[in-house]
Amino acid sequence: MKILTVVGGRFLPGRVRKLVEEISGRIEVLENALLFPESVKAEYGRFNAASSVLIGPRIGGRGSRYYTSAWLFDTSRKFVPEKSVLSSELPLTPAEYRLELDVPGSGRIELPGYRLKNGVLLLYITPSYRFTFPSDVMTAGNLEDYAQVSLKPLENGFEGEVSPSLRKADYADLSLVGKMVEDIVFFGDEPGRFTYEFLSEPILVVSHEKILDPPKLQKAMNGLSKVSGHGKFTLRLSVGKAREEMEFKVGLGME
Repeated sequence: MKILTVVGGRFLPGRVRKLVEEISGRIEVLENALLFPESVKAEYGRFNAASSVLIGPRIGGRGSRYYTSAWLFDTSRKFVPEKSVLSSELPLTPAEYRLELDVPGSGRIELPGYRLKNGVLLLYITPSYRFTFPSDVMTAGNLEDYAQVSLKPLENGFEGEVSPSLRKADYADLSLVGKMVEDIVFFGDEPGRFTYEFLSEPILVVSHEKILDPPKLQKAMNGLSKVSGHGKFTLRLSVGKAREEMEFKVGLGME
């Protein structure tokens, strides 16, 4: 399991860093559990955070909703507890998650895990998926501009082929649409194949409830731009002004 320690923050950098690093040094990370040298009080639940860009350079100038980077974010954070735990062993039970990170760091995270009494978060990502598409083919366009997409689910994502036939339109565009973030799956004017993979490596995020947010997590993940997780997603196929959408579901990959 990959361990990401996320620290920082404008107002409590020193205190938060000390708390997070202290906990990181005390835990032993197993494949399906976290072990402490003594019993700890914790709450199991879900941490939800969302960040949108308030100020930053845009693609396409003023009025565009696409940013190349960000100088200031509007961020919300909330841990929703489900049950209390008193134990030296905290199970990492497979659970659904959601990760949407855009280029400038905006997006949302919905991660299961634990909150300790001091606010330290021990959150985890379980890469276990079951993709369910309502159809293995989607189309968009008209007699002049047309594109067809074939789809096939994979263990950690999906693959397919785009077959465009264009006269006036410059390209066909296939995007994966989440709750806040869109990611381009295919872009071009010639037939081509694509593969889109969700996260495939188990991850433990050690941070604090007052500082963890999408921009800081993205930085810890080396600037990753990705839509991944469980729940409902949308594939959007655009050809010129024509557009078609297909909603699909991703559940945990176990019966």
